[in-house]
Amino acid sequence: MDKKKITLNALFIAAVLVIIIFAVSIFSSYTWKNTSNFPKVTSKNPILGKKNADVQIIEYGDFQCPYCKELAAIFREVYKEYGDKISFVWKDYPLYSIHEDSLAAAKAGRCANKQDNFWDMHDLIFANQQNLSDEIYLSFASQIGLDTDKFIQCMNNNETLDLVQEDIEEAMDLGIIGTPHFYVGSYVITELITYEQLKEIINYSL
Repeated sequence: MDKKKITLNALFIAAVLVIIIFAVSIFSSYTWKNTSNFPKVTSKNPILGKKNADVQIIEYGDFQCPYCKELAAIFREVYKEYGDKISFVWKDYPLYSIHEDSLAAAKAGRCANKQDNFWDMHDLIFANQQNLSDEIYLSFASQIGLDTDKFIQCMNNNETLDLVQEDIEEAMDLGIIGTPHFYVGSYVITELITYEQLKEIINYSL
């Protein structure tokens, strides 16, 4: 074998090693689990995208969690890029012992979902995370075209509280202790990640 072939082989091996090291560095901090241990997605859960998308992202979120707010923006950008290949599922996990407005925000999201407009409410709540109140939720409801009388009735009678509580209990059964906590394909992630890192995990899962 001549020197040129040896050099090319060496370069190829080096390139493969770099790819392997890069992949390990991305995924070593995330946990792979059998999907039978994942949360169950039902018609009660707000879903953005196709239910049978190639990669499903399930988030247990708190509307007052600052890292969840950052992830919401990242998720939106990723959805624009991947479209129907991915879907997002929201599950409420308001940590109301430390975030006093998170439970009411979760109810507002669920009341918007009853009128098929969860995601616009979701985006507005996160965009105004530092200024939440019943008056603000009503303003958002009007802004996104909801029937405000039905929205007020929903917020006042706590009819969505059971749905929020179901998610909380499921999260506790899964051993989730904080947010953000989300699932991408077969990976469980419990930290804030970047746009590029999320894309790598999605590409790996496709």
